[in-house]
This record gives sequence, structure tokens and C-alpha cells, in this order.
Amino acid sequence: MAVIKSGASSDQWTVDPTSKAGRVSLYDLAGNALFPSELARGVANVLVRQTATTAAGAAVWGLRNSSATRTINILRILFQMSFDGTGAATLMRYEWVKGTGVTTFSGGVAVTSAILKTSLGQGAGVDPRVLDTGLTTTGLVAGGSIYTASHGRMTPSATVNACSGQHILDFSEIGMGPLELAQNEILLLRNGPTNGSVIGDSVFGAVTFIEKLN
Repeated sequence: MAVIKSGASSDQWTVDPTSKAGRVSLYDLAGNALFPSELARGVANVLVRQTATTAAGAAVWGLRNSSATRTINILRILFQMSFDGTGAATLMRYEWVKGTGVTTFSGGVAVTSAILKTSLGQGAGVDPRVLDTGLTTTGLVAGGSIYTASHGRMTPSATVNACSGQHILDFSEIGMGPLELAQNEILLLRNGPTNGSVIGDSVFGAVTFIEKLN
């Protein structure tokens, strides 16, 4: 029986005990694993209601990757906007952005993700938080807006619908793969970019993610 041995180390080729086939790992030319191990799979709830007047550009919800050894893939963002404050002839406006360099992500409360595969848990690098008056994002370098949406500030009643239509950003359908977050990179929901928020502005939805080894 032949033994296949690495030319760069003392490692030997492992035969899978179940399939009896040799194990291989597929990589691209840059050395990136094509099928990295999945370490977490979940949905982070988005639920923001403005409780105070807040300046444009405040980060009211975010999901940051705190791990140096893991990558978070954002598969889908689904959200709606609503208003339950004093009606006005103005618009609320929110944008989704990806940022880098966030060394400190704090404030508000941590969001507990819904786990889609129980055995995997929450994920070591998955760090979602929410604060309607603005989270701390020290070192943030924000990229361009991924998506911006507006909604009128109509007071809800029996005859007035104060909820927007559903917005879906499905990155798997774009054909470029998921939105990736490396260490200290972040997906943010911000009010603006030019409109501030008032009491009653609200955003609710969900962000679906997978965490994998780098």
C-alpha cells in the first residue's frame, strides 16, 4: 500500500474513515479556501425606533466582525420602515454601508442572533448592536452607500398605512457572492446621509449571515 507524503512537511494524506476516499481541500490561486468550514449560521434582528432627534449619519444598528481568524458573509438584508410620531411633510431616510477599521464598537445593547444551526452557536466574531441615538464606531472608514431608502412621516390611523414596502438586498442574487466582513469590518444602518431622525422614525428587518474560517 502506497503512502502519499507532503513534500513540504511530514504530513501524510488522510483517508476518510467513512467514504474511504482521500481528503482534499480546494483553494484558488491566491490560496483562499473555496469551501471554508462553516462556524455559525444565523439571523440578526433589526429593530430600531428613534426616541430622540438624532443628527444625520448616526449609526443606529451594526454588525461587526471582531475575529482575526474568521470571515462573516452577509447573505441577505431585509427591512421595512415605519413611523409612529407626529406627522410632518418630511422624509426619513436610512442607508446601509460597509465600513473598515472599527477598533471599538460599543454602546446600546447587543443583539442576540437567531441560530439557524444549533450546534454551531452564535459565532465568535459576530457582534451586532443597536442604539437609536448612535453607536460608537471608533476608527470607522465608511464606504459608499450600498442602498438608501426613504419613507414619509405619516401618522398611522385606521385609514393611513405608516409602513413602507419591504426592501430586500439579496447578495447571492447579485452574482458577485456575499458581502464579506473581515476583522474590524462592519455592516451599518445609518440615518441620513443628509436627513436627521426624529421621534417615531423606525426600521425593522433581519440580516442573514454565515461565519467561516478565513
